[in-house]
Amino acid sequence: MDHNGFYEWLLTEKKMSKRSAKDVLSRCKRVCNLLSIDEISEDSLTQLTLAVKFNDKSMFIKSQLKRAVSLWLEYGGK
Repeated sequence: MDHNGFYEWLLTEKKMSKRSAKDVLSRCKRVCNLLSIDEISEDSLTQLTLAVKFNDKSMFIKSQLKRAVSLWLEYGGK
């Protein structure tokens, strides 16, 4: 994953604060760890919703993790 490029994109294109952008990066890493993958791909959202560990999380956490994946995919996963 291009963490630096994604971080800069979140700051400039999405107008996020530094803290929010870091939180999104952290959530992307959490998704990768949860799914035991190295990089988020188009099917990561589907995999995430099927993961038992994901379904144990609160609705708030699920929403944050899905949003992080969506942002990464919007960025283009460069």
